[in-house]
Amino acid sequence: MPELVTLEHFDAQLRHYHIYRIRNSPLDHQAHCHNYFQVCLVTCGQILHCQEGQSVPLGPGDVFIIPPGMTHHLHFDDPFSELYSLAFDLSLFHPGFPRSNAYRFLTELQSGAPGQSVHLRVVPGEAQRAGIQSLMDCLIRQQQEETAPSRLSAAPSLISSILYLLAQSYYQQSKNSHRMGELAEYNTTLVECTRYIDEHFARPLDLTTLARQFGLSRSTLCAIFPQFTGLSPHRYIAKKRIEAAQLIIRSEPELSLAQVAARVGYEEFSTFYRTFLRLTGLSPSKYRKLYTSAF
Repeated sequence: MPELVTLEHFDAQLRHYHIYRIRNSPLDHQAHCHNYFQVCLVTCGQILHCQEGQSVPLGPGDVFIIPPGMTHHLHFDDPFSELYSLAFDLSLFHPGFPRSNAYRFLTELQSGAPGQSVHLRVVPGEAQRAGIQSLMDCLIRQQQEETAPSRLSAAPSLISSILYLLAQSYYQQSKNSHRMGELAEYNTTLVECTRYIDEHFARPLDLTTLARQFGLSRSTLCAIFPQFTGLSPHRYIAKKRIEAAQLIIRSEPELSLAQVAARVGYEEFSTFYRTFLRLTGLSPSKYRKLYTSAF
């Protein structure tokens, strides 16, 4: 069973991202997965990246990207090997981010065929590689000096810029150039559907009724929704509810956790508890304790 690593491992669960430069790590030699996205840029030496039965050697300038839940591990073949490792979850970004092409790129990673090479290796152009490295250096400084309110953090913009540079490298390959247009037919409908969920997630949401409301069958909605958001409709609704619960826990500490669960649409506290733990890696009570102790 691969080890699950969360942002709590870096004490970064409240910041929603973590970046550092590493030369070796015992964890990387073991098969593991994350509940966050990971972007790594190799700067020195040779590294062997292994994922789902495949492996590829990486050298300076190569990048690999790991979506949540994907098992992988690394071998540092050279004692002087070094890479940037950037971890982030989607709670970091502004509400409009799911409608951006950077998010579309992340969706492609999650919904594409298993084993597609972008997970194992991306080869940016020289200008793109230099830009990614500069942005990662800025992120490291931002992380070290992060004293401003989170709403003023530069991290979301810096990470979005890194994703756009990686997306350029990906979609400029002829075999991937058509993918940006594949979902165009349903874009408007799905933008409206996700906006409706964003505004009404605390209400009971039946997928058959939801699909009919937007002129789709339930089966069509369930088939295309993950291609647009990277999540099934059920998981997307759960994500919105848990994100709202996190905000309520932080901003209204006087409420009981049962009241929080009811506020975001859960009739059964046990369902809320299991979903919160699955999506955040923390129980609601531990999340509240960590946030309280941080302030």
